[in-house]
Amino acid sequence: MINKYSSTPLYYQLKEVLIKAINNGKYAPGEAIPSENELAAQYSLSRPTVRQALGELVKMGYLIKIKGKGTFVADFINKVNYDYTKGFIHCLLDTIDTSNRKIIESTTIVGTLELNKKFSTDFKSNFHEDYSKITYITETDENISYSVSMLPLNYFPNAAELMFKNVNSIDLLVGKYPLDPTSAKSSISLVNADTVIAKYMKLPENAPLFKVETFLYARTGNIVEFNTTYYNAYSSIIDISRTRRV
Repeated sequence: MINKYSSTPLYYQLKEVLIKAINNGKYAPGEAIPSENELAAQYSLSRPTVRQALGELVKMGYLIKIKGKGTFVADFINKVNYDYTKGFIHCLLDTIDTSNRKIIESTTIVGTLELNKKFSTDFKSNFHEDYSKITYITETDENISYSVSMLPLNYFPNAAELMFKNVNSIDLLVGKYPLDPTSAKSSISLVNADTVIAKYMKLPENAPLFKVETFLYARTGNIVEFNTTYYNAYSSIIDISRTRRV
């Protein structure tokens, strides 16, 4: 429910409530959701707050607005869909449902030269950045993916500790509204599974994998997460959608 005393913005709380309702089947694909006025009354929120939450869900691909008719749940919501505005579903800072995720390792590391370059820190001087490194798998009936996420320690000092509890993005971003990811940049390559990854993904060694590397950017422009996720190339469809602005 909505907690008006929380440091998490009200629109963000409503957005997460609606995402859970959609994922749990309360609002089915193609079904209209309550109007702005109805949601405002139901959760004791202002209409601008509700409008902002719905706007975010439209950008993420959860909802579709049809002029003169209302706002509807997207009919493709249950497909694997990777929205360019919010990165990929397995990024820590963009994950709502953690029920299928298992944390393998959650620790703090000193940044290497290569890692500091990725985060654009001052790698030419003696300055170095520390990071939380979280390794995890996400398992569904069809597939297992293997992921490694890096979060800057100066932004998320408690990330390693929190991730042992397998928390979702809301808990990581409490009180950190400027760090909420608003855009992503990803690259995809084809690689072979090494011994460790093959073990966790229950695949033969050297099995072909899609390797997806994703940078998540906050509204401030800072990189807040670098995620690498491996998908079974035989059983995965990478469906990348983009909205053309005219």
